[in-house]
Amino acid sequence: MALPIAKNGGADKVSSNDSEPERASDTDVNDDTIIEPDSDESDQDQVTAPEVKENGHDDSSLREELSDEEEDEPPILKYTRLNSLPQSFFKKDPISSLCFHDNVFIFGTHTGLILLAKPDFTIIRSFRAHKASILSLYTDGYYFASGSMDGTVVIGSVEDANDIVMFDYKRPVHAVVLDKNYQKNRSFIYGGMSGKVVYSYKSWLDQRSELVLDEDNGAIVGIQTIDDLLLWMNDKGITIYHITTKQIISTISKPSDSFRSDLYWPRICFPETNMLLIAWGNYIWSLKVSVKGSGGSGAGSSIRSRYLPSAPSLSFRSVNEKKVEVEHVYKMDFLISGIGSFKDDLWIVLVYNQPEKDEETGRVEVQNPDLKLVSSTDGSTVHEEEIGFNFTENLGLNDYHLGKHIGDKAVRYFIMSARDAIVAEQIQLDDQLQWYLDRQMYLEAWQMSQHIVQPIKRLKYGTWYIESLTKQEDWSKAAEMLTKILHIDPSEFPLGDTKSTLNTKNSVSSSVEDKEAFVKEVSSQWGHWISIFIKTGHTREITPVAPADTRWNLPKQLFSDILNYWMELLPDDETFYELISRWDNDLYDTDSTTEKIESFLEQHEDNVKLRRQLCSMYERSYNPRKAVPHLTIMRDPKIFDFLVSNHILPFFVADFPQFIQFRFDDPSDIERLPVTKLGSKLHDVIGILADARHEIAPADVIKVMFENHVDVINYFYIEELVSIDELLVRNFEDVRIQLYGQYDRQKLLPFMTSHDNYDVSKAIEVCERNSLIDELVFLLGKVGENKKAMQLIMEQLNDPKGAIRFAKLQNDRETWELLLQHSYSRPEFIKALIELSDDQSSAFYNPITILQNMDTDVEVEGLRDSVIKVENENDITLIVNELILRIVTKRSESISRTHYGDMIRGMEVDESDFEQYASEFEALAVVMETPQGKHRLVRETDLVPESLTSWSI
Repeated sequence: MALPIAKNGGADKVSSNDSEPERASDTDVNDDTIIEPDSDESDQDQVTAPEVKENGHDDSSLREELSDEEEDEPPILKYTRLNSLPQSFFKKDPISSLCFHDNVFIFGTHTGLILLAKPDFTIIRSFRAHKASILSLYTDGYYFASGSMDGTVVIGSVEDANDIVMFDYKRPVHAVVLDKNYQKNRSFIYGGMSGKVVYSYKSWLDQRSELVLDEDNGAIVGIQTIDDLLLWMNDKGITIYHITTKQIISTISKPSDSFRSDLYWPRICFPETNMLLIAWGNYIWSLKVSVKGSGGSGAGSSIRSRYLPSAPSLSFRSVNEKKVEVEHVYKMDFLISGIGSFKDDLWIVLVYNQPEKDEETGRVEVQNPDLKLVSSTDGSTVHEEEIGFNFTENLGLNDYHLGKHIGDKAVRYFIMSARDAIVAEQIQLDDQLQWYLDRQMYLEAWQMSQHIVQPIKRLKYGTWYIESLTKQEDWSKAAEMLTKILHIDPSEFPLGDTKSTLNTKNSVSSSVEDKEAFVKEVSSQWGHWISIFIKTGHTREITPVAPADTRWNLPKQLFSDILNYWMELLPDDETFYELISRWDNDLYDTDSTTEKIESFLEQHEDNVKLRRQLCSMYERSYNPRKAVPHLTIMRDPKIFDFLVSNHILPFFVADFPQFIQFRFDDPSDIERLPVTKLGSKLHDVIGILADARHEIAPADVIKVMFENHVDVINYFYIEELVSIDELLVRNFEDVRIQLYGQYDRQKLLPFMTSHDNYDVSKAIEVCERNSLIDELVFLLGKVGENKKAMQLIMEQLNDPKGAIRFAKLQNDRETWELLLQHSYSRPEFIKALIELSDDQSSAFYNPITILQNMDTDVEVEGLRDSVIKVENENDITLIVNELILRIVTKRSESISRTHYGDMIRGMEVDESDFEQYASEFEALAVVMETPQGKHRLVRETDLVPESLTSWSI
């Protein structure tokens, strides 16, 4: 929809009885009558006008006029002076009216000249259409219409110069618009000083007729259409007319405090297809068009058919009832000479500033107009700036115009006066960026350029900002910004080295080369700035932000320098510990750093925390063996865990006894504490040694423990191996006997009785050394030293029962004789021999013999009871034996009878088994089958001669 822009000039009233419009020709208007090419622009339609200048000298001076002070924020609009119109415009032919359409721009002058141009200001043609000021212009993109002070209306084709007509109404025409179906019905609407709104259309026989829609409400100062709605403005206010139903559907009255209608003419624009803005004087109306009913007339139905009911083309279609709602009415504190829609619910308003009188000089000074951005929600002004026009003397509100054109690349606002024109464009992102750069506002440039420039270029803006911070000595802020400006998320962008491919979302480049270059540059900048911070004495500020990811591939010396700085501050500041524990060893030069720590510890031996950090560094750098001396100095009780986790246990076998002592606060505890408590305290260490049996031979462990006199460790170690697999210690029987003799006597005798692969003589030495008589007795008996063993039992142990058991075990008469001879004079032995006599001992003695041979002067306590007990036991034994005999006898008889019954019982057998049974049984019964097929029992006489019938078969 084309916007008719403001009109200018005076107006004279004419009578309401206007004559039939005059036509210069039935088909066109010739140059000899009304319309003639402008003499100064005779070949304008063959010449392409120059393009709008963007950054010329005029633009810079214009910018200086628009703002005298530097702003903190970039401007919303950028301005260029329009130099694309013919040279005579603004001078010889000042502009009086204009109209902007998507496809064509139309300019009218006070001299009656019309210029048609494309949106790029390529001249279509120019011609003189009127003899006086052009007050109104309108176009639908195909046809245009102009109304003039001279009372004429000219309508022509935009493309076809020959398709043009002129009507003379003898009264100034302030407004003219074309019917939306003008191409078909040639209808249009006009109004002016006559005070009438006239609908002009063709009737029967191609005769032009007119229908007066409104009159007697003052001069018509504006007409506009929106679809099939017609709006006009006069003293009454804003009248809305529905062409289809031929009804006035709404009238918006003028406020009582508004200016005279024909003093300031209305400005109209269309923010949306169903909305329009009307700015009139100091008031703004926001109107919304909606449909009340259903149905509608076709888009192609003609105006003529709707207004002439007798026409054959009469349409009986139902129509939609339109409704116009007033959304907002704002009274402004300024006069409006142009209005348009802007972004973000804003309106752009051209404000006319009335001349002001200088109180000192008394001269009237002309004021430049302002351009304001007004909120559509509350009418408040959110932004304003002065527009620097040239030649503003004697210009009024109606001499300024504001037009809008939405192009392919940008939205342009044409701010025009009768003698000057300025193009305003919404400032683009690249314009804002350049604005920030020009003012060295590098942070803002970096922040807003994410999607405008390539990452490397944006990176420069950020580093420029950091450089500015360092110049201001704001090193903390500079360090903070480094983390933002030089940031790449490692989870999204792997940075194994500077050749990594970075799939960055911040990059507008899709090429692998650009991404690699960006990674290299970011890495280079990190190295550059870390170096600057260190050299200028600001290591403290850079430490928290230095990237601790080795994939940045930064120089190791930088991080070594940082560590050296913090090491010098120990122990007052412990940042060094935090860095060492957090940083990867590959981040810095491990060798040089550990050397410095070693040197530092030589002077500060009591710094356990630093020494432990050094051990951790050695471990992370795969030099754990270097950490062992420091763990030894610290007497670390977990040193075995360290050796195992780093697989270096076999290298320190000789130090095992010393390492074990680290488990005890007092080294003497290993000799003083009970074995059970030692076992629980050393359980994990023993487990580690046992688990390492395939790396360290058990013999080596046992040897080093014996050499360092920690035999108890061998005891625990061997027991652990036995619990895993006794075959692991099959060659350590002598060692086991020694250790059992020292630490676990209960296991010694069972071990010796169940094993033979040990040196008995060494075992005897162990038992003698540890006074293990029972075990020694066993060993002496094992080697045939029965006499010596018996003597030990009788003399050392004084154990009669043990002596008897030993004698029974040896089952040797000499041993028994030694026992008996020794017992006759010892009451406890006599009593034991009597009470423990049994069948096994009866071969060597009986209780009566003991009683007969014992010394007469020996008093045996409880002898009577012992004898009675023996007798009772003998009687009981006899009774038991008799009972057993009876049981056995009865059982034998039962089995015998059963067997006998089986022997005499008959049974049927197969012929093949006959011989077998005949040899086992005393009597046989034979059944034979007769020739007749019958069976009969065979008698003995049938088988043997009569002389033998007395024999049993």
